[in-house]
Amino acid sequence: MNVRNWTRFLSTNSEEMSNSLQFTFNDLKLRTFSGHSSAIRSFDVNEHTRLIASGSKDRTVKLWSLDFHNGIENSDNEPFSECLVTYNGHRKSTVNDVHFISGQGGGWGLGDIIASNDGQIQLWDPETGKILHQFRNDRSPYLSIKPIFGSRSLVGGLKDTSIAFFDTMNYSLLHSWKSCPAFAGDIRVMCVSPSETLIAIGFISGVISLLESRTGTLIRSWKAGDTEIAHMKFYTNNYLVSCAPADHLICIWDTHTVSLINKIRVNSDIVSLNLYKDEVITVNSSNVITFTPLNDNYQAYSSKFKSSTIKSIITNSEILPINQLILLGCLEGNLFLYA
Repeated sequence: MNVRNWTRFLSTNSEEMSNSLQFTFNDLKLRTFSGHSSAIRSFDVNEHTRLIASGSKDRTVKLWSLDFHNGIENSDNEPFSECLVTYNGHRKSTVNDVHFISGQGGGWGLGDIIASNDGQIQLWDPETGKILHQFRNDRSPYLSIKPIFGSRSLVGGLKDTSIAFFDTMNYSLLHSWKSCPAFAGDIRVMCVSPSETLIAIGFISGVISLLESRTGTLIRSWKAGDTEIAHMKFYTNNYLVSCAPADHLICIWDTHTVSLINKIRVNSDIVSLNLYKDEVITVNSSNVITFTPLNDNYQAYSSKFKSSTIKSIITNSEILPINQLILLGCLEGNLFLYA
């Protein structure tokens, strides 16, 4: 699909591309979550159970309540939200991944156990903070993990470029596959398509591999950037958005033909990339958030977070689609919830 056809696809899909589907950003800070002593490297949000899990360079994972309405009402007396539980089971390194997943234990309902990764994957109970199981691989650490198959399984990318699947209910390794030739370098990021039929893997060399999740078939590997692929999201099952920050370029790929169908130039390094409906939402190294519609009929706009509110560099972000909020993690260890 060429750029012209891509634009036609977006503009004719009126249900998906209506104005009401644009993210409404008010630059309004709702809540500060303070407790980590070092940079936020990962987080996950379960809007149904109103919980946030954050992983940090301080080797802890903290759980927070997403009851921001109560926080706003009591902001004068309680300007910061304190964590509900701190998990201290990680000893090796920074917690680079944290996810709510389904499992046997826990009592939180949806996403009733938590998986977090510091090179070794740990499953733990969010009520007690106690470990349930650990998936270890001392020869090749896990560089990235993602939930898959209804969050009842995990897929992990290893340093040796293979990927492994785990049953999180029975604590067992299911199978492992090779994701790319060794020359691609270390795995940097992974993402799973909405239908969970495809897995995209980004490498430090700028290569992307696309695999079928059920069979492990390598559909194709291609050079997608001159520098590492640090951010990657599926827009739909058919389209993949990738970013090599140092290239100052966001690319959109057709997963059927594995061809570049659109690209968005940016002015500085991207530290976080998310999608909301038909928008790419990025945060750069200057703490500027930019909303870039994939549909050319709409204009991109940017806003810089106030230095009086966010005093350090933003390290990552996540969109809360149900409440249409943005969660930000920062270098000094705080999290901020914005509307």
